[in-house]
Amino acid sequence: MNKLTKVGLTALATTLVSSASFAGEMSVSGSASLSYTGLNTNSDVNPFAMGDSIKFNGGGDLDNGMTVSVYYELDGGTYDDYNLKLGMGDAGTLSFSGASSSGSGVDKLKDIVPNAYSAVYEATDGTDSGLIDSSGNNQTGQWGYDVSVGSVALSASYNPRGTAQGVKGDAETGYAIVYSGLMDGLELSAAYFDDGEEAENETYGFKYTAGSVTAGYQVTTVDYEATTSTDQDATHYGISIAVNEELSVGAGRQEIEFDGAADDEVNSGISASYTMGSIALGLAMNTMESKNGSATAKDVEATVLNVAFSF
Repeated sequence: MNKLTKVGLTALATTLVSSASFAGEMSVSGSASLSYTGLNTNSDVNPFAMGDSIKFNGGGDLDNGMTVSVYYELDGGTYDDYNLKLGMGDAGTLSFSGASSSGSGVDKLKDIVPNAYSAVYEATDGTDSGLIDSSGNNQTGQWGYDVSVGSVALSASYNPRGTAQGVKGDAETGYAIVYSGLMDGLELSAAYFDDGEEAENETYGFKYTAGSVTAGYQVTTVDYEATTSTDQDATHYGISIAVNEELSVGAGRQEIEFDGAADDEVNSGISASYTMGSIALGLAMNTMESKNGSATAKDVEATVLNVAFSF
């Protein structure tokens, strides 16, 4: 996606920080895209849709050596993602999420398994189970902090009023760590999420890249406090291969054990992406078996094809 226009932010920065000089810019980006999502369980719905997202990115340098950046996404006529970040050099980055775009804490590690276009649990239904934030993680009004020290990357998030579902509304905290100093190409990661009084979740795994091949493995536990909610134990693994500069392919599988359920939910799929100049193609074919661990649930098959034009 290319920049369409740039607007100076000097006047805005002077208003925000009267004692500091600031020069920055705001860029607007978008693309023309068309997608097809076919479901064997929803054949009566028109599978074609057009992309309707415009992204705004702004930022610049402060005279004290820090940097500031802001991001907004206008999606379907609504600002559904926006955040503000303050870069403090070696001291890390402090961020605030206005809505659903934190990128800090467990949001950074909820899915480390590689794919060529789309995760295996996408498109089959509207619920992503077996992830560390499956119980909640309200990112509206969430604070984040990220810092790297040598081969260790640390990330934390805090929301004084969590649980987007509104069940409890207690504070949510998340912590994540990635270590890349053991050997070239290998990343070890772990995260913990305290979802107020809703649940305590954790995940750990690794991702390894050797040449054009990247593989990942992740284990996640979602442990609800209420006995009326079903705990989840998930194992997720996958691989992606960059065949050349234009083509990548991938495959993966996720198995989720629901406490007390008859079967495990299984999500599996293959994906591919291809870039041809200013045209990008993405393909995913995913299958979900035994939804929520039900032995009688019908298998769901989803085929997603997207074409995007950059200009």
